[in-house]
Amino acid sequence: MTSRRNGFTLVEVLVALGLFALVSLMGYRGLNSLIDGQRHLQTRDEKWHALDHCFIIFHSDLDQATDRPIRNSSGVEEEGMSADFDAGGVLDALITWTKVGSPNLGTLAAAPQRVSWRLRNHQIERLSWEALDQGSRNAPKPSVILQHVERFEVRLLGPAGPQQAWDRRWRKPAHTGLPRAVEIQIELEDGLQITRIFDVPAAI
Repeated sequence: MTSRRNGFTLVEVLVALGLFALVSLMGYRGLNSLIDGQRHLQTRDEKWHALDHCFIIFHSDLDQATDRPIRNSSGVEEEGMSADFDAGGVLDALITWTKVGSPNLGTLAAAPQRVSWRLRNHQIERLSWEALDQGSRNAPKPSVILQHVERFEVRLLGPAGPQQAWDRRWRKPAHTGLPRAVEIQIELEDGLQITRIFDVPAAI
């Protein structure tokens, strides 16, 4: 007479535990891979959103550019737009121009403004002055537009004609009026390089 077994043998239990551990490990790796993928996509989306935000603000400022000179805090007249590849000094402004206001806003932004864009501490900053002619008390208001930036450069397209060319500097007496277009080049700390060209409506 053969006796019936009740339950599992030790070997069967060990095999079952081993299979369960293997399946759990595979599931964990799959979940971890999915989480890493989602994190990577989120980081990429945030980076492109920040870049788009930067381009939108720059484009908006440039659309309102006007050839209106100003007097700086030293009383020296500055052109409607100026740019310098190796800008130095207190503000380290890379490109500066006068922009008309937006009358429909009904605030300080409705008046013409002076704006500058610069690279400082791996951040693109936008400076704005509430008044055009910059007295000693008219300090600019900086705002961070884009972070983790390795390089920020500009080039400006001169007037139409046989001598039309791109230039990294825009200063009188060599340059008068506004450029036809402005090119900005941005390189992020992760190596991504982006180039955008914007028309200057007031110069076309």
